Amino acid sequence: MGLKRILVFILVIALLGAFSYFFPSIQEMTGDTINQEPADYPKEEAILTKVTDGDTIHALVNGEDVTIRMLGINAPEKNMPLANESRQFLEQFINQTIYLQGDKEDEDKYYRKLRYVFAENGSRNLNIGLLELGFVNSYIFENLIYEKELLRAEAQARNLGIGIWKKSGEECVQCLSLIELNATEEFFVIENICDFDCSLDGWFAKNSGRSSFWLDPMKAGEARNYSSEILNREVWNNDHDSFFIFDETGKLVIYYSY
Repeated sequence: MGLKRILVFILVIALLGAFSYFFPSIQEMTGDTINQEPADYPKEEAILTKVTDGDTIHALVNGEDVTIRMLGINAPEKNMPLANESRQFLEQFINQTIYLQGDKEDEDKYYRKLRYVFAENGSRNLNIGLLELGFVNSYIFENLIYEKELLRAEAQARNLGIGIWKKSGEECVQCLSLIELNATEEFFVIENICDFDCSLDGWFAKNSGRSSFWLDPMKAGEARNYSSEILNREVWNNDHDSFFIFDETGKLVIYYSY
């Protein structure tokens, strides 16, 4: 009996060791993560004082007014469809205590602090909350500590067809086709594959960031090339980006991601 107990004990220890060794790999395969705050990026208490738009806020941090660009998301521009919804979502937290958490990059080129914003005693990630409601799209420019959670929230909203993911019911939705998107040479081509003209008044194409192109009317069977030269800047990320076309009310016509 003593020998059997020793063998069982050794077997249990071996199984525990194997489980601890393979557990990170299992997490990676299943997409599950342990919900804990990364040690290198502690949260900092602040007061939300002003909302500029759906991804930019002002906060009082240690008595100093700081501009915060929320990480991992991009909200519709001012005067664009659904811009009000993302802004109003954040405005409900004005004058409340929030918690700010950084990532690998501290500031953007405009010297805004890049942060995740938490509310409700630090338990609610508002960056993820905006994605869950479909008010914004993901904007992942490098590996972020909450990247999986951000993309999961966006996929949930896209599957539900809410917010920016609500499909357009316009007749010309069936007509527009993305023929080519060349990220290195900075152009895209769309074609009207229908046998009738499309006015496309107020329709626009955009990337995952803030660059957008107003679309011109298209005759039946016409293909049209849009170059980033008209914006005088590079638009498409060579590694990964998203392409959207929205109608005049902000409803989705085309979505493509690479």
